[in-house]
Amino acid sequence: MKKLLFVLLFSVLVVGAAFIIYLKSNPPLVMNSYTNPVDDSTIRIVEIENKGLHEIELQQILVNDKMPESAELVVSKSEPFEAETKLVGNPNITYHKLRQISIFPSQYIDRQAIGKQPQHYAVKVEAPTIKKITIKYKYLKIPFTLTAELQAKK
Repeated sequence: MKKLLFVLLFSVLVVGAAFIIYLKSNPPLVMNSYTNPVDDSTIRIVEIENKGLHEIELQQILVNDKMPESAELVVSKSEPFEAETKLVGNPNITYHKLRQISIFPSQYIDRQAIGKQPQHYAVKVEAPTIKKITIKYKYLKIPFTLTAELQAKK
């Protein structure tokens, strides 16, 4: 009986460890692109996507390993975030605090519900010089970090 209990407990630990290793080697949050509004070079809009199966909760954003002047989660109910996208005065784009809403998995987003449900997510950060953006988040209560080095304009 003790041997069976030991084997069962050991099996659960091995499966749990394998699951955590898989999650850490395939993080669910990815950065698709980044842009900045034409009128302001201190602001970056970083489009992010949840490739996982569960919601992501943003925890913190750092710019060049420091707190930015401002950081917001931007939700678009229509078009993706591109250089030509009108951010101010667009009724399909809303701004939220980082922890205010969760990022839904992209495979569960109804692409036919344009204007009704969130279609694209981005992070808007403001800082004097933006070279590196670090996004700390939780997925299935496990902490993750996504770091992106931004290229300088030529």
